[in-house]
Amino acid sequence: MTRVEIENQLLDEFRELSVTKLEETLNFVLFLKQSTHFKPSTQQKRPLGLLEGKVKYFLHEDFKITDAEFLRS
Repeated sequence: MTRVEIENQLLDEFRELSVTKLEETLNFVLFLKQSTHFKPSTQQKRPLGLLEGKVKYFLHEDFKITDAEFLRS
């Protein structure tokens, strides 16, 4: 299918959905757009303490919290 064919089919399907379902669909599409730009943050390394070497983690690049804020939470 071409992009235009897919877009036309989506429009046809959207016309049959209720407003609630359209809103859910929009939220899902926005989620998909956001998640395709997800990249693990490599800016700051944080020690894992006792879990060092046992687990891995990554923070989204727009995640902002200081160590002090984290410890207070």
